[in-house]
Amino acid sequence: MTSRSSFFKLLKEDLRQRLWTIVLAAIVFVLPVPIYIAMEISSSMGFGAGTIYNFAVRLASPMDVESVWLILVTCAGALICAVSGFGYLFSKKKVDFFHSLPVKRETLFAVRYINGVLIYLVPYLAMVLVSILIMTFTGNMSAVVFPIVLKGLAVHLAGYLALYTTFILCVTFVGNIVVFFAVSGWTFGITAVTLLIYFWFEEQFFRTYSYLGTSFETRLRSLRFLCPGYFYIYTVTGNENIWSMLLQELAFVAVMIANTLYVYRARPSDGAGKAIAFPVLKPVIRVSVEILAGALIGMMFHEAADNRYGVPGWMVFGVILGVVLSHILIQSIFHFDIRKCFAGKWSMGVCGVVTIAFVLIMRYDVFGYDKYLPKEKLLESVAVELRSLDGYRNTFRYNGTLLNYAEELNDMKLTDIDTVYPYLESLVADNEAYWEQREQGNSPDSIFVNVAYRLENGKTVYREYHANGIREDLFTPVFESQEYKEAHYCDIYTVPEFMVKGITVNCAMDVLDMSLSDAERTEFMTILRRELSAQTLREKLTTLPVALLHMTAVEGEVRYDSDGMPMDWGYYKSELPIYPSFTETLYFLKERGFEPDAAYEWTGKEMMRIEFPEIVYKESDGYGGEVWTTESVELTEYALIGADGKLIEAQIEYPKDWDYGNNVIPVDPEDYERLYSMCVWEELCDYGVPGFDRYENYRVSMDVPRDGYNMYETYRFIVPGDADLSFLFD
Repeated sequence: MTSRSSFFKLLKEDLRQRLWTIVLAAIVFVLPVPIYIAMEISSSMGFGAGTIYNFAVRLASPMDVESVWLILVTCAGALICAVSGFGYLFSKKKVDFFHSLPVKRETLFAVRYINGVLIYLVPYLAMVLVSILIMTFTGNMSAVVFPIVLKGLAVHLAGYLALYTTFILCVTFVGNIVVFFAVSGWTFGITAVTLLIYFWFEEQFFRTYSYLGTSFETRLRSLRFLCPGYFYIYTVTGNENIWSMLLQELAFVAVMIANTLYVYRARPSDGAGKAIAFPVLKPVIRVSVEILAGALIGMMFHEAADNRYGVPGWMVFGVILGVVLSHILIQSIFHFDIRKCFAGKWSMGVCGVVTIAFVLIMRYDVFGYDKYLPKEKLLESVAVELRSLDGYRNTFRYNGTLLNYAEELNDMKLTDIDTVYPYLESLVADNEAYWEQREQGNSPDSIFVNVAYRLENGKTVYREYHANGIREDLFTPVFESQEYKEAHYCDIYTVPEFMVKGITVNCAMDVLDMSLSDAERTEFMTILRRELSAQTLREKLTTLPVALLHMTAVEGEVRYDSDGMPMDWGYYKSELPIYPSFTETLYFLKERGFEPDAAYEWTGKEMMRIEFPEIVYKESDGYGGEVWTTESVELTEYALIGADGKLIEAQIEYPKDWDYGNNVIPVDPEDYERLYSMCVWEELCDYGVPGFDRYENYRVSMDVPRDGYNMYETYRFIVPGDADLSFLFD
């Protein structure tokens, strides 16, 4: 049994042998950070007492959780201390010497392990002490520094222990320094690389794959105890609850110390100089690397050369190439002999067959990922999101975050499964038909539909489908359900009236900014919710809105930036199209002066121009004929291309210095009113009404004079593509 004095003598002797490591640690810890703090203080003289808090935080930043310098030092320090403390295992002479000493292996392990921790911890504490003294004696110290420093110390020390212990385990696995680096890379990266490759295959081959499903980070989190670097990465980036993760990280360290000690004791003395000290590890490493290399290179060949919808011949070739090359490399390293590169040919063949089977299963969706549709009795609720249903509508949730389709799926819970299930069945069928058309070389029209299946067992499955349009007959009962409306228009239904501070309604030049009392605001929101609940899908798909409602909500106290503009936090805007069926809402607005149907009062100072898809010129083809082209040197005749694709021959006179393009022509003032009567405000065309795609119609711009010298505001409108515009060229 080793006495306490003997143990400390061993610690002291080991530190003497690792003096270079101690000096290096002292340099990287004690010098850079205190020098940085001193330089910051010197260059920032003149800061008043009112800024001492922020200045102290800035000075302490090199010692906080996210300090890049400390992260680099921690990672490099763990590697260096592990090799300097246990690198003797690579030398047969040193192994024979240390193992001949009358000291138990457990004691030898403890001595070297503890010294590796002290070499990191003591200079770290010295750095903290010197930095605090500098800040104190220069009058820049604040109590805020202590939690920053202590939190940083806890995170970086725990991270160091996890990395340091794992590197020691890698040292005990191998017999030389080169293989140590390779095995360290395998140990730290095998879990993450496997997940990344699997996600790549999912994204590439599963046509209903949704990014809203189980993410890489989520799956890696569930396997965090197989990924030594996970805890440190996620604590320094702040993506997890730090204290919870630290407790888990310390538990991981305790398990790793026990495992490392066991492997250290069991390590054969003749392991020094060998590639792998434990022969049982060789097939584990080799098989995993060969399968991953085959899958990775196979996918790279598929991306580079294969037809996505054809036979994956290049992918299979890439798999074979990846397996063979990785097998040659690993066997050459394991045996230190290139002549042994094809040792274990049968196992290489098995790895190749397994990898080919995997890639083909993924490529042809053997297990029916894309046809997945839970049985009705297994569903607790469903969420459906059509990105094209409301165009570019901006909205927010009650909790203040801007709403996107992912959050809408999270908020929506359609519990009437009998109503929504036929629509879900159509999505699966439409998606299958869409991809069959794509495989035949066609490009069918479709819309994206995201679905979240919430199962009775608590699991949520996400899918993204290509649907053949809205499917009005099947989607109508879904859209018109109150559960759908309250989730899709959550800003209207869930935001309390007292948070609504501004309501504006407009239709092009007609704008009403309402200032409502609490009672009026409550009345208006009640009317709006009632009519929104009663709106039918038929109206939404066949009728243009008559106005846009803009609502501003404030959560808490509004904060402003240096320019006086409200910052994102606490200040949110949303918009809602108002349809003709919203009669009570429109009446409420008209009572307060909003008249979208009122005739525009022309001032004679407006300017209008209309954009055509393209302008073409007729010129000689060089063979006695003529050809239409978009460019011409000798202009003989020219024409505009209408939205319907037909040519409109016209003689156009452009004003001097016209810089809007030849396909944009000025409108004669005599035609303003007639053209304006055909216009629809462009922003009203963003709400999914068929036939009003802004890119398949004419676009009209109208400059309206405003107060001020030469001040104009431009409004844009849409004219239907089938409109008769011949009057513009009379």
